[in-house]
Amino acid sequence: MKSLFSIGLLFSFYSVFAQNNYVATSPLAALPGNNNTIIGPYAGNPTTTGNENVFIGAFSATANTNGFFNVFLGNHSGKSNTTGTANSFLGYNSGASNTTGNANTFLGINAGFANTRGGGNIFVGAAGNSNETGSSNIMIGNTAGYYSKSGYSNVIVGASAGYFNRIGSNIVAIGDSAGLNNTVSENVFIGSKAGFSNTDGAFNTYVGISSGYNNTTGYSNTFTGANAGKANTTGWYNVFFGRESGNENNTGSYNSFLGTLSGWKNTTGNYNTFVGSAAGQSNTTADGNVAMGYLTGSANQTGGKNTYLGSYAGYAAINSSNNTFTGYYSGSLAKSNNNSFFGYYAGANTTTGQNNTFIGSNAGINNTTGSNNIIIGPNSGTAITTGDDNVLMGYNAQAENGLHNATAIGSNSRVSINNALILGNNANVGIGTSSPSKPLHVNSPVANESGFRLEQLTSSSPTSRSTDHFLTVNEQGDVVKARYQLRINDPSEWSDKVFVPNYQLTPLAEVKKYIDANGHLPNVPSATEVAKDGVDLVKINAILLEKVEELTLYSIQLEKMNQQLHQKDQQLESESKKQQAQIDELKRLMKLVLQRQ
Repeated sequence: MKSLFSIGLLFSFYSVFAQNNYVATSPLAALPGNNNTIIGPYAGNPTTTGNENVFIGAFSATANTNGFFNVFLGNHSGKSNTTGTANSFLGYNSGASNTTGNANTFLGINAGFANTRGGGNIFVGAAGNSNETGSSNIMIGNTAGYYSKSGYSNVIVGASAGYFNRIGSNIVAIGDSAGLNNTVSENVFIGSKAGFSNTDGAFNTYVGISSGYNNTTGYSNTFTGANAGKANTTGWYNVFFGRESGNENNTGSYNSFLGTLSGWKNTTGNYNTFVGSAAGQSNTTADGNVAMGYLTGSANQTGGKNTYLGSYAGYAAINSSNNTFTGYYSGSLAKSNNNSFFGYYAGANTTTGQNNTFIGSNAGINNTTGSNNIIIGPNSGTAITTGDDNVLMGYNAQAENGLHNATAIGSNSRVSINNALILGNNANVGIGTSSPSKPLHVNSPVANESGFRLEQLTSSSPTSRSTDHFLTVNEQGDVVKARYQLRINDPSEWSDKVFVPNYQLTPLAEVKKYIDANGHLPNVPSATEVAKDGVDLVKINAILLEKVEELTLYSIQLEKMNQQLHQKDQQLESESKKQQAQIDELKRLMKLVLQRQ
């Protein structure tokens, strides 16, 4: 049951308590454990009951009592281990303080030096020097995780990576000095000096050389790319992806920058989204901007609430707000507010014009200072540079430059004066119909009604001129020029009744009496009534004709009386002539009588 082994001249033979032990120590010690390999001065505990261990190096595993399956290689390696199991320590002082920690792998001088109870750790290269109870950590690199004490589930790789981390857990720090000053949990730092200054910021992910370098307390950030978010200190909930993206961001939060140099100069701006190389690169303090595309919104610094979509959209727009530019080069020079441009080169040259809406390729392309314009349609409004309050809708709809409140609607429509509305280019306009056959075709939903109203021209409006020409409708409803032609529905409505045999003609004396009392003819409306209620032309014409016909009857009566008087005059004249003849005869006879005397 005893086995004897010798090593050179420096070692002597001695008895051991258990079989299958190889002991090369000075002095010799008896070991009760099985299948242990112990080499080095004062290596191993002479009373250990642990099995399947390999201890090589002076003072290695000197306190091991019941530890199993350990491999300690190096002077003072695992020297404090008591019951720790399945550990592998390689290097001077590696795992020197481990007592009960299990399943650790420490490789390098002082690797895992302070670890006591921590288990499942991998420390390579003087890493994890201060770890005591932290478990499931991987630390690789000279002084990687050097001050880590109780943190767990960390992956720290690189010289001085996670150097000052003490209690932080669930950290990934890969790269030279990555997360060097980090002290909190739930961070990912990948790249040389990524998250270098982070102290209390949590839930951050920094990938790329010096990404998030200056972050201290900012949390829930994701920076990917060399120098991405490098200047960020306290900003949170940011996502920067691309080289130098969000590079100068300091306290800005809730930003998303995707693309090289995107949001590069942003410092305190919040709620911005920049996607594309150099998108929003000059933004500093503005909030609520969206820029997507190469160099979109790249000159804007302080203007907020803008949306730029398409390469060069809002490219040189400086400090303007509340704009929406969608399309290649749309709104590229805008320096004003409240514009909406959609389409290739839409509003591309607008500078100080504001409150404009341009939709369509090249829509309003030449506008510079014009404001309050609505231009919709490809190539529409290309003549406008300074006009205001215009509406152009349709392909190539145009207005003369400098117009105000001009509207042209329809393909190739054109307006040339202020305060005008043009509908179409030789087009028919339909109201209430889908198939207009005339320049203006109105189909009223109610039968026998025109369907339109002249609000300020009513029956009480004064007349401006007199004419017997007017507009009416023909059988098809076409509006035509006409002259008066009155119609009646029944012959009784006309005045021929005056000539019936039994018509009672009012004596002129009674007519005079009525006129003296009322100031107008009987049955004729007074001036007051006409002023108040107007007249029905058919009725008034019938009344006037009635009076004419009555005058005719009066004339006939007078003519008859005249004839009677004339006949009486003729009789009187005849009688007078006879009397005169008789007188003349008497005179002659008297003369003869006198002559005879």
